[in-house]
Amino acid sequence: LVTFWASWCEPCGREAPALERFSQGLGAHATLVGVNWSDPSLSGARSFVKHYGWTFPNLRDPQGAAGLAYGVTGLPTTFVIDSTGRVRATLRGPQTQQTLVGALATVGG
Repeated sequence: LVTFWASWCEPCGREAPALERFSQGLGAHATLVGVNWSDPSLSGARSFVKHYGWTFPNLRDPQGAAGLAYGVTGLPTTFVIDSTGRVRATLRGPQTQQTLVGALATVGG
């Protein structure tokens, strides 16, 4: 799964604890990667990750190029990608641990 977020995004903050809980339960089953999208503040992004205790990998997309390539139009947005690299589901808006588990299950994860 790839989740796009930003430190200034209030719905991203609401979703943040669920993302960490979800990532902790994945083990070798799947991977969650965060992408800090169009966030002007590196320090803000780092503070956000630290505040929510995220342990999953996060990348930075300050110019928004990766998000645009995925078709991100708002935050948060999470993509479920299968083992062949195909986007199988797009989750727009804040998710819960249950909706993330359900989306992963639909692609056999």
